[in-house]
Amino acid sequence: MKSDFTVGIIGGKGSMGKSLEKFFKSKNVLTIVSDKEGSISNIDLVKHADIIVLSIPLFLYEKVLDEIKDSLTDDKMLMDIGSLKSAQVKQMRETFSGEILATHPLFGAEKNFSGKENNIIVHKINPGKKTDFILNMFIDNDLNIIELSPDKHDEIMAYIHGFYYLMNISYIEMLKEKFENLENIKNFETTSFGSYIKSLENVFNTNDSLIELIAYENPYIDRIKDKFLSALNKKANLKLIRAFLYK
Repeated sequence: MKSDFTVGIIGGKGSMGKSLEKFFKSKNVLTIVSDKEGSISNIDLVKHADIIVLSIPLFLYEKVLDEIKDSLTDDKMLMDIGSLKSAQVKQMRETFSGEILATHPLFGAEKNFSGKENNIIVHKINPGKKTDFILNMFIDNDLNIIELSPDKHDEIMAYIHGFYYLMNISYIEMLKEKFENLENIKNFETTSFGSYIKSLENVFNTNDSLIELIAYENPYIDRIKDKFLSALNKKANLKLIRAFLYK
């Protein structure tokens, strides 16, 4: 049975956009997409969709919202899937006074918005039927929904997401200055270090602009850096660390 709502995905040709399209179509939701190389413009998409999803780089929010604002009537809903929230939610609220569902899927595109072990953070603004419609589909696909304010989201993500990226970027920069390239490290490489280098593929397998935004633009990242420097300058209690990891 088809739904009463049409979903439009701006940025629908990206990996997460394609995953969203697959998800909505699996629920028999009429879905249209626009992208920089597509035949449908962002404005036409907004005019024909009831729910507009921003699946775009964080640095494009202001430009795209300014482009579509005159077509965003209050009977529509605006949704996003960005990995930062404070500034992005502020931009959406300043552009649109209707239903807004700000989300951050804590999983990759290959998960197709399903699975009990997959979490999605949400923040509801002026929630109504369209918000319930989206959230019920998430629940139906066994996603674990976590409600957080934008500021709380960014604070937590500074610890888990932002500093993780920043720490690895900084460490690789330090290695690059010392050894120039990875080949010069091979003779000294331990098994654990080799595993660490391979694990960095998860950090650097996305585009540079997203990496930079996550690592440097989170409003809480400077506070976390200060905490790290404080921890770095004192001797850690390894017993307490083990208890944290293994209890």
